[in-house]
Amino acid sequence: MIEQQRDTVSYVQFNHFLQFPEITHGVFTRQGGYSQTPYAGLNVSWSSGDSIENVMRNRLLILQTMGLQSSPCATLWQVHGVDVAVLDRPDQWDDWRMDWPHRSYTLEDQELMWTLKPRRKADIIITRQENVTLALSFADCTPILLYDPVQRVIAVAHGGWRGTARGVALAAVEAMREQFSCQPRTIYAGLAPSIGPCCYEVSDQVRRLFHGEEEFEEMPTLARYREAIRESAVFSWRQRDTRPTPTLHLDLLETNRNQLLAAGLLPEHIELPGICTGCDTTRFYSHRMEQGKTGRFPVVFALRSES
Repeated sequence: MIEQQRDTVSYVQFNHFLQFPEITHGVFTRQGGYSQTPYAGLNVSWSSGDSIENVMRNRLLILQTMGLQSSPCATLWQVHGVDVAVLDRPDQWDDWRMDWPHRSYTLEDQELMWTLKPRRKADIIITRQENVTLALSFADCTPILLYDPVQRVIAVAHGGWRGTARGVALAAVEAMREQFSCQPRTIYAGLAPSIGPCCYEVSDQVRRLFHGEEEFEEMPTLARYREAIRESAVFSWRQRDTRPTPTLHLDLLETNRNQLLAAGLLPEHIELPGICTGCDTTRFYSHRMEQGKTGRFPVVFALRSES
């Protein structure tokens, strides 16, 4: 990944996405912005406890940094599942409008089109619409960015452990294939910074859910994904100085990478960050390492018109 700096704001980009001038993308760090401790500084989630004004200023700053401030910005109410929101017609924009009394929020004479509390519950958003920004927020979960340059389709998926145990990466590729005739071998993927196995201790129940020995009470794993999920899961036992016995750890990045491979993506089309949010809380928010009292960093993805 390549880190970019603009004034006080920094973001990272995937090397292999930079070969496609028609897409704009950025995985923002927490640096810069208006939020104060414990959300300092570029927090984009008001649900964490930060003020709405700080969040909206940060969102505007992000869009301005990427030159996307005049475009619609579609987001989701993330629920750790595998449901897909497909934005395939211009008149579907209302599906992502503000879920509060006003459609938009005006700040410094700039009308913002970023949803505060989106009505659409899903963890995958896909579009081939040009000049619409997709945006999701994260703090340890794996952001999955997908682009098919043949069909000109972009997608962003939210890969927390629950979504990954339900096959979110598999579902994202499946939806791109079914909705837009994308071929997995032509899809490029970027897995953005998330918590690494070094920091991500999990319970044995998590292992059982991945291995199909236990099932979710709500949103159960689809049968067609179960074998790939089981075979893709990467767990390890680690000895920690503070524990008398080894503890179980999950590698979210490798697990999601393995799911993408199982879905048919080429290994050379998948880029990993080599960054653990738990180890690097100076640059990224980490829900686990900061005991839940922290912000969320955004991932933005947009397909520009050819003209």
